[in-house]
Amino acid sequence: MRSLLTRRSFMKKTSAGLTGAALAAVATGSPHANAAGNSNKLALLGGTPVRAKPFDFTWPIFDENEEKALLKALRSRNWCCLKGSAVYDFEKEFAKAMGVRHCVLSNGGTTALSASLHCLGVGPGDEVITTPNTFIATINVICNAHALPVFVDIDPDTGSIDANLIEDAITEHTKVILPVHLSGFPADIETIMAVAEKHKIPVIEDACQSVFAEVNGKKVGTFGTTGCISFQEWKSLVCGEGGAILGNDEELMRRCAAFVNNGRDPMNTRRGYPFPGSNHRMTEFQAAVLTEQFRRFKKQDKVRQKNGKYVERELARIPGLRPRKAYSEDTRFTYVTFEMDYDKQQFNDVPASRFAEALRAEGVPARGGERTYSRGCHKEGMLEEHLNSRAFAASFSKARLKMYRESLRLPIIDNVRLGGKEKLSIEGKIVLLGSKNNIDDIVEAFAKVAKNADKLI
Repeated sequence: MRSLLTRRSFMKKTSAGLTGAALAAVATGSPHANAAGNSNKLALLGGTPVRAKPFDFTWPIFDENEEKALLKALRSRNWCCLKGSAVYDFEKEFAKAMGVRHCVLSNGGTTALSASLHCLGVGPGDEVITTPNTFIATINVICNAHALPVFVDIDPDTGSIDANLIEDAITEHTKVILPVHLSGFPADIETIMAVAEKHKIPVIEDACQSVFAEVNGKKVGTFGTTGCISFQEWKSLVCGEGGAILGNDEELMRRCAAFVNNGRDPMNTRRGYPFPGSNHRMTEFQAAVLTEQFRRFKKQDKVRQKNGKYVERELARIPGLRPRKAYSEDTRFTYVTFEMDYDKQQFNDVPASRFAEALRAEGVPARGGERTYSRGCHKEGMLEEHLNSRAFAASFSKARLKMYRESLRLPIIDNVRLGGKEKLSIEGKIVLLGSKNNIDDIVEAFAKVAKNADKLI
């Protein structure tokens, strides 16, 4: 795939912001510029779209391999993992692929997080440091353990927890630090681990959305005391519902395996029920699909890597678009969501949401605006329900709950644009599996909209 325009030549043709000549060079340099009668007029304003046919959003992807695996599990009549083998076989395969000694499968990413918290002893009166910018499940499991989720504000450049603010949030009640790796983008995990090790606090990594993402050659979910992965239908590795707990501490992982299996000791199932537990087991049906999906995922991941890096590199040639910040030079994004920072000053103050609207009209399924989960979990009604519950009244003093409520003012996430960036994003896990022509269409559409941004006002 050839370069559309060098940054140097682009900048020579731009002075104050973007000029029509410079962006025309981007658009016409595309291998598919003006293909099929495409005009320079934005489709949103009546022109011909770059893509006449929308991207295929069929997900999950499966074929006869998943069907055969399901039928095999069905006909075995060993539908529960207590009698089957698919769950335990995949645990071994996934642990090896992730680079850890142990993997315990559960029926969801949420229950994987819950088991980790329980097995690390989190309970009434405790505090768990986490991010407000996450799916609510991260907070559900903390509150369900009758602990307080202590929210640390976000890094405005990424939307991830600001690792430099974590140390100030540590108190005598801090039991766990729970960072989240969102949408295939690692958080600042090395800084987080340094703080955790300094204060001897365990870390549970919520890597539910970021399987195979890496920092300095190490997969996220394997830095902490435990790491949790989700296989829910809209992740990049799926089986409908399902989760995994990863770890290297043999005794802790033994406890986790017991917890998801009603307290049975995995080292001696004839001992009865010696450990606390619940039933969070994965079924053989889920594991059968997951095994086939993992074979597919490893091939898909390579395609996303190639296409994601290409699109990122080409779009970065447009002033005002910048690749998402990485916390380490050796960071492997998995592009579950493909994301670029958007500086609207370079586009005549056109908001990212309007730019994305124009991209959609060109046939590229883009979104624009604030970071993921921009409202913030600290504003959700469920939190106040917990704080007003009998369990929390028994676990925390009125004074402590009052102080906690006062701590829920977070200047960055409460005002996302305060020192932050807007973003443009695409559903990367699907779109980045496309052919070379499809990927070039994405680049061309961005260039076309950028060239005509002044007409979007």
